[in-house]
Amino acid sequence: MYQYISPRPGATLVSQETNIIVRFYDTITQNSSEMTAFFTVNGSVSGNHTGEITLADDRRSLMFKPHSAFEPAEVVRVTIAEKQNGEFSFHFTISRHRVEFDLGEHFLQQHGRFNRTQKTSVSNPADPNETRNDFNLPGDFPDISVTESMSPASGFIFLSNLSFQIEPPTVPYLMILDNSGFPVFFRRMPGSALDFKKQPNGLLTYFLAQKNKFYAMDASYTVVDSFMTGNGFVTDVHDLQILPNGHALLMSYDAQKIDMSQMVSGGDPEATVIGLIIQEIDASKNVVFQWRSWDHFEITDAKVDLTSDEVDYVHGNAIEPDFDGNILLSSRHMDEITKIDRQTGEIVWRLGGKNNQFEFINDTTGFSFQHSIRRLPNGHITLFDNGNSHEPPYSRAVEYRLDEENKTATLVWQFPDSPDIFGFAMGNVQRLPNGNTLIGWGATNPTVTEVQPDGTKAFELTYDRKNVVSYRAFRFPWQGVAAAPYLWADSSDQTITLNFVRFGATDVSKYYIYQGRNPHPTAKVDSTTETSIVITDVSETYYFRVTAVDAQGNESPFSNEIPVTVDFPTDVRSSEGQIPQEFVLQQNYPNPFNPTTTITYGLPVDAKVSIKIFNILGQLVKTLVDENQKAGIKSVTWQGTNDAGRSVASGVYLYQMRAGA
Repeated sequence: MYQYISPRPGATLVSQETNIIVRFYDTITQNSSEMTAFFTVNGSVSGNHTGEITLADDRRSLMFKPHSAFEPAEVVRVTIAEKQNGEFSFHFTISRHRVEFDLGEHFLQQHGRFNRTQKTSVSNPADPNETRNDFNLPGDFPDISVTESMSPASGFIFLSNLSFQIEPPTVPYLMILDNSGFPVFFRRMPGSALDFKKQPNGLLTYFLAQKNKFYAMDASYTVVDSFMTGNGFVTDVHDLQILPNGHALLMSYDAQKIDMSQMVSGGDPEATVIGLIIQEIDASKNVVFQWRSWDHFEITDAKVDLTSDEVDYVHGNAIEPDFDGNILLSSRHMDEITKIDRQTGEIVWRLGGKNNQFEFINDTTGFSFQHSIRRLPNGHITLFDNGNSHEPPYSRAVEYRLDEENKTATLVWQFPDSPDIFGFAMGNVQRLPNGNTLIGWGATNPTVTEVQPDGTKAFELTYDRKNVVSYRAFRFPWQGVAAAPYLWADSSDQTITLNFVRFGATDVSKYYIYQGRNPHPTAKVDSTTETSIVITDVSETYYFRVTAVDAQGNESPFSNEIPVTVDFPTDVRSSEGQIPQEFVLQQNYPNPFNPTTTITYGLPVDAKVSIKIFNILGQLVKTLVDENQKAGIKSVTWQGTNDAGRSVASGVYLYQMRAGA
């Protein structure tokens, strides 16, 4: 009758914002507008629900999206009235208490701390003026070393960067690097960006933690699409797969309050247990398929502490479209690869973990806490075995030949480095067209290693700074030409340098500089054949944009825009492009001071800001800032004077920031 129903009949812990999906075996001949009476949906508390009915592009699936959310803990009964098959009813139960939590914060807790408050670092002590390919690198661009390059595969390295420590700060970038480690493209990001890669359809995608969604860029580096989960779920960072039909596979983590004392001795009665949601969304962003770990996995399948107050029992970290249209899932905290039928939602088989159905051949170790399940053209699978449970722990790339009928998994290739490398989290494996294998080591260095089939290293690259890593690393053929130049600023003691480049363009004859006191300047103030200009005479905030002009005089669209202020001794400065995620007031520097000191602070949003100096008695001495300001990292200098302009006596002073809408 029905091939697939979501939520699953009898399901519990269902989202209040869920849609209802029914997939038939046969093609639906009616239009969705003709099927308004098809669904009857009644909540035991909320009553009858109206909603929007959509026919999926497979013409076998109907989605019902309620106009209003369901109530917590209520039972929802769905009746399907269909002429050919008659009437059918089922019910599901809405979650009593879903836990709202920050997926980005959860990622930090699970993988170690990395910088989330972005601050500009505009000096590069190793080489502040590194120049190749006729443009400067930003001062805060990560230092990169290529330690091996012996006939690597063709293509470019795709990376992003994040750090496990707050200080010194790490500014996040998307990067496409050549084999020398120099970028053919980069973009400074407003927050942590991960899983930067090329999709099969040619789009470049990445996850931006600040927005909790994936973005897609075309070959001109223009953002053309975004992807996020539906049904009230927050998008998970770990993976996005764009399918040949234009649909996309995504994941979300679903936190629920569960009485774990009923499952294990010593379990927390109020534990936060985190399940996994897989969704397929169509080109119109409708959820056309949803799979929930609550329906298929036992919490006790996990290999984590089940007595903790937080139990992340699945920790899905990779989804892979299989050749037959089904889904391969990597569940890190279960040591398991699962094949899921994309038409029915049922489990096809389970590899590894407590419910392993396969015999491992040539591999007595098995894999643990793995990442990056991928299917190869020859039918084999690869994955990154983080190896947290190995004795001692070590990581490796592995390739298995699967016999899915006889349930055997034969290890046919592996690469553990010598000496051992242990990436306790993150990481990936990519088989390249020439037979080489690219390994992203995740939470360790080196960052990426490319090896030939015999294990000989063909390429190796690493971030120079300890604790700077990349979630994943890839190599892809690529040829992109930016639609517009990219603009950034670096500062020294008394100057700011504007830098610009139109990535991939070979016919730029000059750049036009536009400047104004207001955003979106249209006044052309300069032109240059270079890729940078130095600014020394701006005493207030100005906005800058640039364009690129080719030999025929064709002018590109405007670059991104940056605000710049140069009168450093007295004016408030804003660090271009850096938006903190919370209000920040830092320690003044220097301290003690004579005669001046600088106070740095950060605004996550535009705000009315007041910064005042008080003496030890709480009396107001000086108002440094009292105005509306744009979001960003700011600094203001106190000259050691009071509001009357007189120098204050030496002693202890306090400063206070107030900020709000």
